[in-house]
Order: sequence, then C-alpha cells, then structure tokens
Amino acid sequence: MSAKLLFDSLQNIGICGAKGNVYFELHNIKTIVRDNSIIGNVIQEWLKYFMNEHNITYRLPDNSQEFPDFYMDGHRNDINLLEVKCFTKSPNFDVANFVAYCRSIAFYPYRLNADYLIFEYAALKSDIMIKNIWLKKVWEICCPSERSALRIQWKQNQTFNIRPATWYAKNPSYKPFNSRLEFVTALKKVLDTHPVGGEWRNKWFQNICNLYKKQTGYDL
Repeated sequence: MSAKLLFDSLQNIGICGAKGNVYFELHNIKTIVRDNSIIGNVIQEWLKYFMNEHNITYRLPDNSQEFPDFYMDGHRNDINLLEVKCFTKSPNFDVANFVAYCRSIAFYPYRLNADYLIFEYAALKSDIMIKNIWLKKVWEICCPSERSALRIQWKQNQTFNIRPATWYAKNPSYKPFNSRLEFVTALKKVLDTHPVGGEWRNKWFQNICNLYKKQTGYDL
C-alpha cells in the first residue's frame, strides 16, 4: 500500500468540504472542543479508523513520538513512510527539529522519501471543515528564507525547527525546492554554520549521498 492510495481514497469520499466536531465527555457533561492545538492529533487518530474502514494497510511506530506517523508498507520500515501535518489559515506546523532531522538522515537517508499528507482546515463557529489536502515530499514543502538557505525557526540565534513554505501560493517570495538534492544541499549550508558536535557531522553530505545510494539504489 502507499500514501497515494490513502490520498486518492480521501479525495474519492469528498474529504474537502467535509465538516466534523471534536467532543469531550466527562461525568455526563459533553462539550465541543475548539482548541486548534489538538486538531492535528484528532485528524491523525481519525485517519487510523478511515484506513481500517477502507482496508488500507498501515502500521504504527513503537513510539508515537517517533518518525514517521505511519508505515504504509506491511513489513518494511524503509519505504512508504507517511507523516501527517495539519494547519489552519497558513502553514505554521513544524516539519521537523532541524538538528534531529539532520542527524536522522545521516543514518537513514531513505527517510528523505517520506510522504507528507497535509490537511488545511477552517475553524468554524461550531465545527471544523477540511478545506484542502495535499500529498507532498519534504523538499516540496520547504524553501529558503531571507535569513538562511532553509526556512527555520530560530531561538536565541540557534536553529530550532524547520518551517514550511507556502507551497500553494501563486507568487511566493521563496519557492519550494525542486529536488531532494537541492533540499539536502540547503540543509548542509545551514548545518555548516551550526555549532553542533557529534561523529555524524563528519563528511555529512557525502555520507548521505553514499548511504542513500546503498539503501535505495538511486542517486540523491
């Protein structure tokens, strides 16, 4: 199974325009939850039931905090990886922690091929509505910024989280990257100026190129 099958299934049921509610019930008191911070988790939980209902194969990581959100292959952990992201109004989610992501792909560069299923929703007065969905690769939702080769959230002048581009904008100030290689090159440019130690930093770019070829059979 693949993320494309899930994406197509969602489109086929007319997910865009669909409305829903989030409720919490305790001691016979039921209330609508309007906190946007939990919507992403709720949609991700709903997806599991949707895939069960439509006989779409998936597996969960042993730790819910681990990458990815879903394995879309019945057995292998190095193909058909799926991350789920949600936003309202404009993309403001974290793609990944910058340093953790750079360290991760130093050992598992096949993760660069993960799919990102992205939901845009609108918070209405009494419910939420799914406005749009996309299925993208990581380089298709990331871009440069005025400050650096990659759009990043900075805290106390240190890199923190990779932030998304507005990939659907007609005339964005900074366009998304065109390829996996272009994205990794941008990571390297920022990493070269970032004071983080560890053996994984040694020949980081070249090691990723070599290991990606070994793991996938393709050039980066």
